[in-house]
Amino acid sequence: MKKKWRKELDIILKDKKSGSTIIANKIEELFKILPEEEIKTVAKEILFTHSSMGAVINKINLLCLKAEGEKIPEIEDDMENTFIKFWDENFSKKRWITLSMSHWVTELLKRGEDLEVIVGISYPQKEGIITADTLSNLHNVELLEDCTLISEVEEADGIILGADLITNEFIINKIGSYSLALAANYFHKPIYIISSGDKYLTSELSMFFKIKTFRRGIRKINIFESIPRRLISGIYLVSPPYTFKTSKCLKELLKEIN
Repeated sequence: MKKKWRKELDIILKDKKSGSTIIANKIEELFKILPEEEIKTVAKEILFTHSSMGAVINKINLLCLKAEGEKIPEIEDDMENTFIKFWDENFSKKRWITLSMSHWVTELLKRGEDLEVIVGISYPQKEGIITADTLSNLHNVELLEDCTLISEVEEADGIILGADLITNEFIINKIGSYSLALAANYFHKPIYIISSGDKYLTSELSMFFKIKTFRRGIRKINIFESIPRRLISGIYLVSPPYTFKTSKCLKELLKEIN
């Protein structure tokens, strides 16, 4: 019979649909029942599987730091003030494009007034459907195929995306984000990122980052892609960026990787 912690780990490793915040929360619950001698092995498995998610990499690092006896200060978000700042600076913009499903993007758009929101369906999991359904009672919402979003950029007031990972050089988000960023720059439209500080990786932790590719027969599937920071008009964080030191456990894993 599988041990309880192993069953919980398998659920996390097989989860290809949940966002990084949900997966990070599952990891925190797993570590509560995880034997100390299994921490390094489990951390390695999770980091290999979810290597495109900044919140997951940061969560593993923080949990390892706690296991090593480090004191981690409480991190408070400033969501409401961040949203107020965004709408103060973009009050006249009413037609927005977004892609996939992001908790922070959805919450931000909920607080807008009289908006038109164009949502990309986001393959292969079609998370954009959830975003569109959530916002449809508040705004005029259109759900479009990802490949048609670019044709909407010229008439839009701006693009707002979430982020699965943030570094000083690039942003990682769902496939289709890069082409939207290129179109936004071509048409001189602003493109913003709204996210939380746990998606930000230090230069050392960013060495764990890797975009995973899946194959189904001859079909190659990328779920995430990289967007250069120079293409982004602005980043709004609802909490401070994570700049904690790297745990001893993850330093050892980095040596193994390199």
